[in-house]
Amino acid sequence: MIPTRLWAWVGAPWSLAAILWIVVLVTSAVFLYRAFQWLGNTPGAPPERQRADGNGGHAQIDFGGQWLMGRMLVTGNGRALYHRQRQWSVLRDGFRDEFESQVQRNGPVFGRPSDTVAHDADNLMGWFMGNENDPVQDWKTVGGAAAAQLAQPLTGNPFVAAALEKHAADSVSPQVAESVNKPSIGGPLYPPVHALFYAPFGFIDNPQYAYRTFQVLSLFVILASGFGVKLLTRGRVWWSIATLCILYFPGTRGALDLGQNPALSLCILIWGWVFASRGYPVAGGMVWGLFAFKPVWGMAFFLVPLLMRNWRFCVAMVLTGAAFGALTLPLVGLESWFNWLEVGRSAADLYKVNDNWIHLSRDLHGIPRRILHDFGKPEKERETQLANGLAWGLWAVVFGGTTLIYLLRGDRTRATGLSAGLLFLGAYLTCYRFMYYDVLLAAVAVAVILAEPRRFLRTGTFELAPRELEPKIPSERELATPPIAPKPFGARMLGYVNSFPFTILVLLFLLENTLSGMAVEATLGFGYFATPSTEPGGGATPRLKADTGVKYPLDTFLLLALWVWCAWRVLRGDERRDGEGALSTARPPSKAPT
Repeated sequence: MIPTRLWAWVGAPWSLAAILWIVVLVTSAVFLYRAFQWLGNTPGAPPERQRADGNGGHAQIDFGGQWLMGRMLVTGNGRALYHRQRQWSVLRDGFRDEFESQVQRNGPVFGRPSDTVAHDADNLMGWFMGNENDPVQDWKTVGGAAAAQLAQPLTGNPFVAAALEKHAADSVSPQVAESVNKPSIGGPLYPPVHALFYAPFGFIDNPQYAYRTFQVLSLFVILASGFGVKLLTRGRVWWSIATLCILYFPGTRGALDLGQNPALSLCILIWGWVFASRGYPVAGGMVWGLFAFKPVWGMAFFLVPLLMRNWRFCVAMVLTGAAFGALTLPLVGLESWFNWLEVGRSAADLYKVNDNWIHLSRDLHGIPRRILHDFGKPEKERETQLANGLAWGLWAVVFGGTTLIYLLRGDRTRATGLSAGLLFLGAYLTCYRFMYYDVLLAAVAVAVILAEPRRFLRTGTFELAPRELEPKIPSERELATPPIAPKPFGARMLGYVNSFPFTILVLLFLLENTLSGMAVEATLGFGYFATPSTEPGGGATPRLKADTGVKYPLDTFLLLALWVWCAWRVLRGDERRDGEGALSTARPPSKAPT
């Protein structure tokens, strides 16, 4: 027999908590290592394509654009925040040539598209908004005039050098000079408040070091979000379990790999609602006011306190956001805000037709467009009235359904539960534009629904009692035998129905951490609707394609299903009938449970 003292600790609460925290630390280390290795040098790649700094994750638009916003502010270029000429100069200072690969340092290689390379700064400028407005030819003319003075050492002939310098100077006409000096408006999509928030990273002159710093900081932000979920659920969900769920939730890996900001946005959402659920609406509204750096999410989730009629929360949120906007005026001026609106309008138009943006998005507007758009056409010819009408119609169904159901059947006294979950899901789904890594913000809706695990994680059961389909024909004249009463004890055949929210949560975990990497693909063709053709091979057959990769919004469909389930349960009045254990928005007693 094994002594009890050697194994009794296995079932102790402290041992289970320690095991869970070990799992959290190991998972965080694995995720961070993967993020550091993402877009690193490929071992089998030719030496001339190996980056000198070992990794190009910081040179992608996701973090590169955010670092640029902060860097523009700390270098005194705040009033030219959206001037592409100034952005290019700041990028060239930060993304230096010696950190790039050899083929990048040698300049573009023109040939096949896969062989065309450029400097990091040039790539970023091409990805930013406004590149179609750049007077590129005029910039090259002025650049040639500036470089003409270097011709003599290169040619060894002073007469040729003088001729080149004279020709270059004559090429810079007053019209060319005016075109070059006129600001070309464009750049990242972030507002000036975002530059204020990212100024600490802008002080790091090496963008790769800033990139690594942000990735590590994101893990600590996720840890803080997990603690917020524990407080939001009044300790019903442990801190370690909440952190693990956030780590495995869709969007976390993309946020860490790219250096994107949904982890910070999720932390703002959770902690703002923690304060609101504990009776501090002003503090909660001030926290949500931080969404001034991501206004599209601030406007979407403003629906939650608005329909709950939590007016102090709403006022605090609006005033805090306005205060952050006012803080930027001495640094960037009022004109930068108008420039940002111009950039946003251009991005909204591009979002409707761009292949990459549509397939990487997770908003409702992208669903009909990914089906109806002909991406073989030029971008200006892709948008149709049908696609636009269906996009807004789908958005109106979710927005209108959320509003009407909550106003008619929702319980405004609860900060968590079905009604609040319906609101958070509706607010998330009706956000105007967002990408696949922003799915992480839906975690707050799941946390609000599952804040009372005993109510929503129960497994339903039903008895399987086989019986004959038709009664037997009696062989003799006799009275029918009455049915046997079910036995209260003994063996029975039971069927189980899992909790629907828990099933959706497991499917989200499975999609993000297994199926997404496998990239399972399926194609369904409709030969009946094939276009007749006299060409060899017949006509074109309509095909419906789906896959589990990053370009298909399966996570959006799962969250839509959860939204429908919440709406149905609220309409049935389930939440009103089951009132025990509700988390009220009123201030808790002095000794609140933890």
